[in-house]
Amino acid sequence: METATGYQDISALEKSVANAGSQLYTMAHKLHAVERSLEQTTMEQMDEMEVMELLESMTEVKNEYQNLRKDIQEVQQLQRDVSTSIRFQMRSMQQTFQMLKKRIATSQEHKQKKQRQQPRTNTNTTTTELPAIVTANEQ
Repeated sequence: METATGYQDISALEKSVANAGSQLYTMAHKLHAVERSLEQTTMEQMDEMEVMELLESMTEVKNEYQNLRKDIQEVQQLQRDVSTSIRFQMRSMQQTFQMLKKRIATSQEHKQKKQRQQPRTNTNTTTTELPAIVTANEQ
């Protein structure tokens, strides 16, 4: 469940970044158009209609900038969410790993104890020699 949420967060983050990129491009294009129009005419030569168009363009650029800021804030929030999700998943995996490691170690200890407790039989030795061999192997 947590992994699906992580993928959704990453997907939303990618979409927001793409949207912000497209808005940046649009904003740059509009600013460039405004700069070109200012270079071509002086303030004295501008008539009322050109001034109104310029103001409208500047208002659009301002609105695009505000939208871009919102998108960037969303992207930053999504980045924080993804980071938090990844940290949570990492902690969970570390805890699971430690638990499994302890289980394996405990299982191996029990196995070794059982092996030590079982009497070893050898066809070449007699029963009186058996304790001496077991004692030598344990050292």
